[in-house]
Amino acid sequence: MVADEPDQGLGWREFIEGEVHADTEAPWRDDLAFALLLKIPGLRESVGGRITGALKQAVGLVQALAQVDLLEVVGASRPAQGLCLGFGMNVLEPYDLLRVFALDRVQAYEWIGEHVIEAAQTLQALRAEDPLLPTRIRLHHGTICDLSALVEGSIHVVYVANVFNPEIPMTPETFAGALREIVRVLAEGGLVLSRGSAGVLEAELGRHGRMLLQTPLVSVFQKE
Repeated sequence: MVADEPDQGLGWREFIEGEVHADTEAPWRDDLAFALLLKIPGLRESVGGRITGALKQAVGLVQALAQVDLLEVVGASRPAQGLCLGFGMNVLEPYDLLRVFALDRVQAYEWIGEHVIEAAQTLQALRAEDPLLPTRIRLHHGTICDLSALVEGSIHVVYVANVFNPEIPMTPETFAGALREIVRVLAEGGLVLSRGSAGVLEAELGRHGRMLLQTPLVSVFQKE
């Protein structure tokens, strides 16, 4: 765990899978985007907040425009597992994804260690409502181009927001790795909901399936 983290009880640690590295020791510390986020914390400021409304809106738009019920698609697989990539300061993104899609489990990745700890501590406060929550939300301190902890074809819905954008430049290697890993872990028929994207992710995903929705605000992809 991070050496200088506050000691506020051990319960929240149960949400975290594996180690939380110090920024200077993270395996991805030389990544240019990671270095930029550390140098200019303002780039990490939350612009999305809670995502329940956005998820429900996407579900409604796809239902109306593509005649596809996303909740039914995801619910057809049990256990249904979701993946939240780069939640940043929006520490309840994994929880909202879990609830809206009635998932059995959500895996959530973030490469800024303090946000992983903040998410764990925030989720700990919700355990009174759901004592098994640490088994249903698993937090990973890691990069989106290495999802090796996840089995191929094990994810039924991916949510990613404000990650694939021009404001935080992603190296070609990181992008290629992230795309490869998303496609690898996504089950056949699985979904990717992306917000705040520059469109490059969606263009590449389109080679592996179909776009159910593509707007400036949100896009929905289904793997075939």
